[in-house]
Amino acid sequence: MSSAQNQVKPCHEEEEEDPCLKALLYSSSRVFPRILHAAVELDLFGIIARAGPGAYMSPPEVAAHLPARTLESAEIIDLVLCCLTSHSLLACKSETLNNGRTVERRLQFKEAILGGGGNLFQKVHGKTIFQCMKEDSSLNKHFNDAMAGLSTTQTRKILEVYHGFDRIMTLVDVGGGKGATLNMIVSKYPSIKGINFDLAQVIEHAPSYPGVEHVGGDMFLSVPEGDAIMIKGTCHNWSDESCIKLLKNCYKALPANGKVIVMDFIMPDEPEDTMASRYVSLLDNAMLIQPGGKERTEKQF
Repeated sequence: MSSAQNQVKPCHEEEEEDPCLKALLYSSSRVFPRILHAAVELDLFGIIARAGPGAYMSPPEVAAHLPARTLESAEIIDLVLCCLTSHSLLACKSETLNNGRTVERRLQFKEAILGGGGNLFQKVHGKTIFQCMKEDSSLNKHFNDAMAGLSTTQTRKILEVYHGFDRIMTLVDVGGGKGATLNMIVSKYPSIKGINFDLAQVIEHAPSYPGVEHVGGDMFLSVPEGDAIMIKGTCHNWSDESCIKLLKNCYKALPANGKVIVMDFIMPDEPEDTMASRYVSLLDNAMLIQPGGKERTEKQF
């Protein structure tokens, strides 16, 4: 069994000045206080501290000290502790197990601090956040307006570095919201016919864009045909099983030489003290709380 000590490093100066990352962090600022509150309420810091100076604990070991737990408790604890680590409240090392693939994170309470599952939204409300938005037009509007704003910020960056839209004739954006992303792509590549595909209650409020057709439907039943299908910021809303079902539907809708373009954030194998790592970890916890999804590492993809 091999192991590697996590090397926490300060944020790079250019990263600190990145307005896109700052905007993303601001958009998720409500998440961290709730994570920290949960950690305090569950006494996670105390559990790790009581293991002794220099001791490391894995998420299953921490979960074993909780008064009530389920099979998913360790996985949820892992998300929380990774977020705390990305904010420099914990130290971390990883151990690669004998199969060479599974990475187990073990976390240690920092000396400075010593001195001084499932879809939770649905469990609380009895329905998913998407069902709530279907029933509440105001919530639906605010959510989709917010997603359109975030998408604009992200897509500017994507178009700077990704050049895979060349030679695409028909591009389908699955889960494309109100079409802001597709509009920016078609504006840069006007030869593309864009099909913006999302739920009917989303599409009915989408503005008209040149070169973009709005289509309503359920991506888990079928998706429109095109020679390329883009899935941006959607897979993280769903479980692995749901994502596989979606990808199979995309495969059916593509020609032999077609392609699927998946755009999602990548979780680091180990938490890092960087703006990007903090944001992805916050998003990972937010996905657990609301739609019941998760962010994924490159290996998990």
